[in-house]
Amino acid sequence: MGASETKERILAAAKELFLSQGYAGTTVDAICEKAQLTKGSFYYFFKSKEDLGLAVVQWTVARGTELLGSGAYTEISEPVERAFAFLEHLEKSSQQLWSGGCLLGTFAAELAESNSRVQAAVSSMFQTVADGLARELQPIAARANGRRRVRANELAETLLGIVEGSIILSKAHRDPTRLSRAIRRFRISMVDLIEQATK
Repeated sequence: MGASETKERILAAAKELFLSQGYAGTTVDAICEKAQLTKGSFYYFFKSKEDLGLAVVQWTVARGTELLGSGAYTEISEPVERAFAFLEHLEKSSQQLWSGGCLLGTFAAELAESNSRVQAAVSSMFQTVADGLARELQPIAARANGRRRVRANELAETLLGIVEGSIILSKAHRDPTRLSRAIRRFRISMVDLIEQATK
């Protein structure tokens, strides 16, 4: 097994355990057992569980960005049409992205008050996600500008809040479809926003 594959196994195992048991409830031993690797392998790549946690956050966001950037919407040249196709792709990808929960949300809820290093990393990654959403939603914001100023970053923050809240509701109700339905409702509301602006 190559070094990159070993590291991926550690990251994947850690993410799954962090989501199911929380950061505090996950030990290095449990991660090694899940990944079927020795502690020596763990400490070859990571100095501590905190370093691993930070790496998992970056890895998770990078994988999500890659998944969202691979949709067919990228072939669409008309900006507004592309933005709506992106939202459809986000809806269809939601289970793959967040079926086990959101690592950023989990870490924010558990560690924001107790670990400033993780809090800063999570805040930065949330901003990275919001900025990416804002870029995709900019054509909708531009088209919707009428009597009221519509900003892409505000639409992005609204969508991010909808996603995070729906992840929690999906878990609470054991209903994974809540997330995709919420994204669909946001997309429909964007159609309404544009229609209102053109009246």
